[in-house]
Amino acid sequence: MKKLLLFAFLCIAGTAQFGCSNDDKDQPDPKPEPVRLDRDTVSSWLARNSFFITDAWRFAGKDSVDMYKVDTLLPLYAKAAILNFYIQKGSGEIMFHGGASQIPNTDIPGNALTFNLNIRIFLPTQMVLKWDEEKGTLGVETRATTSYFPMIVPGKKGYLDPASFNVKMSMEQAKTAVVKPSMRFIYEDDDPKLGKVTYKITMKPMYQYYREPGQQASAKYFVYP
Repeated sequence: MKKLLLFAFLCIAGTAQFGCSNDDKDQPDPKPEPVRLDRDTVSSWLARNSFFITDAWRFAGKDSVDMYKVDTLLPLYAKAAILNFYIQKGSGEIMFHGGASQIPNTDIPGNALTFNLNIRIFLPTQMVLKWDEEKGTLGVETRATTSYFPMIVPGKKGYLDPASFNVKMSMEQAKTAVVKPSMRFIYEDDDPKLGKVTYKITMKPMYQYYREPGQQASAKYFVYP
């Protein structure tokens, strides 16, 4: 009788243990906390720094399109209009250098692109910056179309993807980093043919590596594409 009771107890215990194990497996994995950025940290790393747009992609459903291949003028604009962030405490606007020309890379290791940039004149892109407290990131909105950026449509809103913010590197750190510094802006739109679409635009910081003594108008910069 004792052996029978012991056997029954072990069966019940085993069943309970098995049941608990299944319950654990049925529990969904907890969702990771969304990445939130610090307003002042983002502002300090972007303020008066130059950025090169390396790529732009459009996503519609399961399809993705390289916009640089759809519109071959876009990469030409990217090389001619180097962006510069006028920002303080999460508020400001995006400007661009009043002159930019790519030059042969004879100084920077790796696949860096090198440019001569006008550092005296900056022109407006008509894109304004405003901190989005709800998302915990930097928002951007297009204000108007200009002759410099005819592809910009007024009233479009986007934001800096918090998980992509990886620009906190010095020039020397960028040279040796395996993963080069970059950040990505996202905006969603309604396309009359495609429906809901998402655009993702990658920007990479540029670093000033040479400026002639006393030179106030131009300097040499590099970026890792």
